[in-house]
Amino acid sequence: MDFEKLKQWMDIAQKYQVGDFWNNVFDQDTAKNFMHEFSSDPQQQQEPNMNRDYPPVDIFTVDAQVVIMIEVPGVDKQDIQLTVSGHRLTIKGMLRLPFKPDTTLKNERNYGEFQRTIELPEPTDGSQVKARYNHGLLVLTYTMKYAAEERVIID
Repeated sequence: MDFEKLKQWMDIAQKYQVGDFWNNVFDQDTAKNFMHEFSSDPQQQQEPNMNRDYPPVDIFTVDAQVVIMIEVPGVDKQDIQLTVSGHRLTIKGMLRLPFKPDTTLKNERNYGEFQRTIELPEPTDGSQVKARYNHGLLVLTYTMKYAAEERVIID
């Protein structure tokens, strides 16, 4: 398949199609990623293309604590929102470009809004979560409510 011709066709079609045309052709994430990857329009390449796996997350248990480490380099603390509901932690934020470029020569980093919902190993509420932010690493901790698995004796 000649990807250069496909790219040209996609660029032309993108200029004339409006609304949810591409969402009907592809699922929403695939369409965004595909159009971003093959677009020759530098303005379109500036659009955020953060997928659901951003930001990267590690979850550990240490001494009856759940520890969640979230990597968000370049994001200001005031641009991060955290919400907790039972087993779900949602992080929303904005990664801002510190200046307005005249021309983009290469763009590998993502900018713009991001959101990710993370399944926690056990439920908690927001008042129990402690969060620290230092040099692009957000560390959340909360105490485990449930003890280790115990055997139940059957009478």
